[in-house]
Amino acid sequence: MTVSRRVFLGSSSAALAALIMAGGPLGRVPSAFAGATDDLTDIRSALLEIYLEHDWLDDGTTARVEWTYQSQAMSYLSAQRADGSWSDVDYSATNSAANGAAWSPYRALDRMQAMAAAYANPAGPHHRDPALLAGVQRGVDHWFQVEPTNVNWWERGIGIQLRLGRIGLLLHGQLGDSRTADIVGILQSSSSGTGQNAVWYAQNVIFRGLLTSDPVLVASGRDAMARAILLNTGDGVQSDLSYHQHGDQLHSAGYGRSMLTDVAQWLYVLRRTSFAFAPASVYGYTSWVLDGTRWMINGDHAEFNVFLNPAPRYRSNAERTLEALRRMDDVLPGQAVHFGQLRRNIALQSSDTGLRGHKYFWRSDFAAHKRPGWGVTVKMVSARTIGSEWRSSNPRRLNYLYWVPFGTTFIARRGDEYRNLFPVWDWSRLPGCTNPAVVVPLEASNPYRQSTTFVGGVDNGLYGAAALDLDKYGTTARKGYFCFDDEFVALGAGITSSDPNPVVTTLNQTRRVGKVVAAGSTVEPGATRTRTGTWAHHDGTGYAFFEPVTMTVKNETVTGSWADIATGQDPTPVTQDVFGLWLDHGVEPRDATYAYVVRPGVDQGQAVAYAQHLPVRVLANTTSLQGVRHDGLGISQLLFYSPGTADVRDGVTLAVDQSCMVILDESGPGAPVITVSAPQAPGVTVAVTLTRFGRVTRQTVTLPDGDRQGAGVTLGATANNVALRRPVLTSSEKDTSVGAHFLTDGNPRTRWGSAPSDGEWAMVDLLTPQFADAVTLHWDTAYAQAYAVEVSPDGETWRTVHSTTAGTGGTRTLAITPQPVRFVRLNLTKRHTSRGFSLRGLEVHAAPDLARGKPATASSTRVAELAPSNATDGQANTRWGSDYSDPQWLSIDLGTTTAIGAVKLHWETASAKSYRLQVSDDGSDWTDVHSTTSGAGGVETIPVSTDARYVRMYGTQRNTQYGYSLYSFEVYGR
Repeated sequence: MTVSRRVFLGSSSAALAALIMAGGPLGRVPSAFAGATDDLTDIRSALLEIYLEHDWLDDGTTARVEWTYQSQAMSYLSAQRADGSWSDVDYSATNSAANGAAWSPYRALDRMQAMAAAYANPAGPHHRDPALLAGVQRGVDHWFQVEPTNVNWWERGIGIQLRLGRIGLLLHGQLGDSRTADIVGILQSSSSGTGQNAVWYAQNVIFRGLLTSDPVLVASGRDAMARAILLNTGDGVQSDLSYHQHGDQLHSAGYGRSMLTDVAQWLYVLRRTSFAFAPASVYGYTSWVLDGTRWMINGDHAEFNVFLNPAPRYRSNAERTLEALRRMDDVLPGQAVHFGQLRRNIALQSSDTGLRGHKYFWRSDFAAHKRPGWGVTVKMVSARTIGSEWRSSNPRRLNYLYWVPFGTTFIARRGDEYRNLFPVWDWSRLPGCTNPAVVVPLEASNPYRQSTTFVGGVDNGLYGAAALDLDKYGTTARKGYFCFDDEFVALGAGITSSDPNPVVTTLNQTRRVGKVVAAGSTVEPGATRTRTGTWAHHDGTGYAFFEPVTMTVKNETVTGSWADIATGQDPTPVTQDVFGLWLDHGVEPRDATYAYVVRPGVDQGQAVAYAQHLPVRVLANTTSLQGVRHDGLGISQLLFYSPGTADVRDGVTLAVDQSCMVILDESGPGAPVITVSAPQAPGVTVAVTLTRFGRVTRQTVTLPDGDRQGAGVTLGATANNVALRRPVLTSSEKDTSVGAHFLTDGNPRTRWGSAPSDGEWAMVDLLTPQFADAVTLHWDTAYAQAYAVEVSPDGETWRTVHSTTAGTGGTRTLAITPQPVRFVRLNLTKRHTSRGFSLRGLEVHAAPDLARGKPATASSTRVAELAPSNATDGQANTRWGSDYSDPQWLSIDLGTTTAIGAVKLHWETASAKSYRLQVSDDGSDWTDVHSTTSGAGGVETIPVSTDARYVRMYGTQRNTQYGYSLYSFEVYGR
């Protein structure tokens, strides 16, 4: 006997239909949500407005056979057979669509979806057309008769449900109870998965709740979605606000784009109902988009990772976010100006995203540099990360993405420089990369990984540098990138290869716009030429060299198609004029080097003058040290691949005793400001010795570990500042030179400045609740005379911890009662000057974790790698894991009787549903201080007030079939 898939959730379609018709448990609103009936109606109406907004329905996924349109609904109907099927759909196909190959049954679902939309659209010509309704009904009947299935879990658990759920909502009350029951029967009643997969599952739960008028399910789906956008060390939003999926892989423009659009939709749809997301979710999402993803976007181009063909009706994949960003104006009106800036940049109405500065994403080996009028990103990969993935099959068995994570630099002025270029690109010459000029076969092992660890970046909020220790395909090199106000410098040293192909370093490869000139000579269309000189110019960007070089310049018209590089894509020919510029290091080079400068925003004459009088100097370009100084700015950037000393300028040297990356800022009066990072290992301690005109200063800094490994620290900064590099939302910014992100960058030479008015505010999101005991404000001269400091664990309940009407500026450290804090808000009510409010920095001081490094014991340890001590080692990527049974416990010995004020548990997915927190003086007799039967996992901060030596989590019921697992078990005093 074959069991129908429509009963896999435990309810037959007949039973579901009966319950729906009778208003039973799936159709009755529980008393706790008695006021929600109208809200559910409003939610369904709001979703229909979104679904009917365009001729096509973009669900943000790439898994489809063809794009379908409301305007073609009648042609889909006329092609439908009497039994509800289509002759060009293979309902028996089971192939996975995960790698770009089309799964034929999707064509049927997408056509039914377009037909349902045409039927439901009151502004369309086929509104309430009974023939269309009948066609969809026949199509749904046929679907559940033949029950197409797939070898891939995503199609079975998400892709089918998303489409059928929308069909059910588009035809709500029209489809028929038995068909609605069929759809409900395959929609999940609880969410699972991680990252965006969890969001998709959560949507299916909400769909089920909306189709059955079950507010409990709608609330459950919303809560699952809220958990999916919390900070994570696995799939999802990272501590640097990049996004990962499929392991430690940057996916902000892939799965992250889907999360951006989907979550915005639900924030918008639920915003004025009893199901609205909590403020923490709204703020957290906003911080991720504005202080994370926004850095990676330059017009058309977003962080490039997975192969993505722009969808029809969109000029780029970035454009697919525009509707979502527009909806955020209504969700959080106070940030509408920032969402609007980003939208205008994506739509190519402005070259400015509203950001000025430099951000290194330490979790993802990615750097972004922003200035008004231009921007550049650097994509890298190390032993800690996965550089990319090929999400498509290829007719030539070639991996076009192979070189993408090995130092690509995307340079944008307008933002359309790389539009629709990929079908005609030379994929062996990617901008910024040094590599053998070969497109590598798909079968190559570990294509997006390398074993080197000294890959990373350093930034001080305003300027930044990045280093790539390259070791791939028989080729090694040390590559440095140095970013300033008007230019960036690229250095390469130790370029050595055993590969038989010539090794090249590509400066750029873009759409050709206008003339191509190199070393005073125009390169005519249809040609690739070599030129010797110190400069080149194309499309408003100058390329300069510190000494004459022989460069290869391309100005050719190239024709290709998306189908050439990915099976199943559009075969329509694409023809583009292409500009390319590269240096040829020859076959099997030994210790070759390069050094060049890219200067956007100049005409040809300015490019020539710039190359003749470069404002930047190369301090070193060897395999042990690379460095650049901008004398006019007083900024030096140094990449120490090994301990050593750099001669910065006459009378100034800087020495380090560990491999590290350094920014030396001598731009202002007073002592220089030094920022350091060391990505190669957690918690590296670096001694920095600065000799300046005979005066020697030696400082030592221990750099971050855990999920902040690789982040930079300014010497002399407060060690326990948990607000460092955390996102900031503000009421206003005077301009981008005093943007909100400068408030927490740790750099005393940058600042946030508001508009010149009273009643401004700034709010720092620590992203996770931190047990804090002080807040420090570093005022600029335009300080607040009257202001208040508020803290909140959730963005909803606020407590004023300081207020004054007689502020005097300067640096103020405000002690607060130790408490869990996620948000810190400054309400600035009166200015001391006629200018806006201005702050050099805001710090939040973490109370010490009394359990850090203390002995831990447990009832069981599933494997040695999941030892109890992992829960107190302070590392975000280690954890304790128990056996797969109840009960289990984990105990911490604080060493002495201690006044305890709170316990913080950071659960892995395998969390406790029911558990007790217990304390003891002797480790034998235990007293409960907290208990719950509804644990939801994630990060739980539990206030307690007791004195004890031992603290224990005693779990009695698990949330999963696995054991209990904790990333950290923290204890705080009172």
